[in-house]
Amino acid sequence: MSTDPRAAEPIRVDLSALRTPPGMRTLLAYERAARIPLHRRFFAVLAGVLLLTAAIVAGLWWLGSIGMLARVPLLAVFGVFYGVLGAFGFVWYAVSLSRRARLAMFAWANGWAYADLLQGTRRPGSAFTRMRRSIERGVIASEDERIPFELGVAHSVGGRDEAATVQRPFAFIELPLPAKVPHIVLRNRRRSIVPTLGLGGARMDLEGHFASTFQLLVPEGYQRDALYIFTPDLMARVLDLGAGAELELVEDRAYVYLPGSTRFDRPDVMQGIVQLAEELHRRFAARTGPYRDESTGPIERPEGVAIGLGGQRLGGQGVSLLAVAGVSAAVILSAGITAFALFGGAILRSGG
Repeated sequence: MSTDPRAAEPIRVDLSALRTPPGMRTLLAYERAARIPLHRRFFAVLAGVLLLTAAIVAGLWWLGSIGMLARVPLLAVFGVFYGVLGAFGFVWYAVSLSRRARLAMFAWANGWAYADLLQGTRRPGSAFTRMRRSIERGVIASEDERIPFELGVAHSVGGRDEAATVQRPFAFIELPLPAKVPHIVLRNRRRSIVPTLGLGGARMDLEGHFASTFQLLVPEGYQRDALYIFTPDLMARVLDLGAGAELELVEDRAYVYLPGSTRFDRPDVMQGIVQLAEELHRRFAARTGPYRDESTGPIERPEGVAIGLGGQRLGGQGVSLLAVAGVSAAVILSAGITAFALFGGAILRSGG
């Protein structure tokens, strides 16, 4: 734990950029600073939507002039649907761009680094390692020794030759640790983000009111180590984040996982995140700094190795419940189609 007297000073950040909606000039400056490709910039997307709308209107006018709309009125419904869909898509894009621009202005006002888009970061957290190809949006990184953290929203996508595991977007906060620790996951029973289905290790049911929300996953033989690090006051602090929060320690990193809908661009949310980052950094430094792995012998953990191999990773590979549900639905649908193809004719004839 740091003995620097500045560590006791309250963390003050400039939140003014999050309180002011960005104007058009700010958005255009953000697009240039973030090096967003020309075809994805505000005016380019707006021009595309306007051209789509004009094409739909022209198409409907032409169909009406030849009498097709009177014969097939459903064509007008399709035209209106695609026009409305394009309008909603543009609004969604503009709102997302405005939120990221606000985050960038906030980060730059506080002297922090910012990236509009990061790909393939290969973070050691379990929610990241299962992705074939990850995309992170609106990433802020602080190098302040009192609150060293990174945060952003992660998405999983697939390329042409590789498909990503089904994964809904999630927000994350990454904190460095002063030393390597066993792989521990504080799993949320109500809304899990870290893929835990299929993971090995021991599952520890907590006591008191934490038992209905959290469960600890630790490597076998490291149960006491987990209780040493995850104190009740620490779990209470994580519980304050909401019903969807989870926490993971892996190697020399701590991850706080939050729902993908978390609004980092709101001043009250960001203020709470900064305070949480400072508090967790301080608590983990105090608990993990002096930590030593005493559960293994000199063969498993020779001199100079902080954690034995058995404690560095939870066994198995996490599988998303969303992926299991998707595969199950596809199998059931395929079975239904096959059954109807084989026996549907006989069933319809008998019904007739």
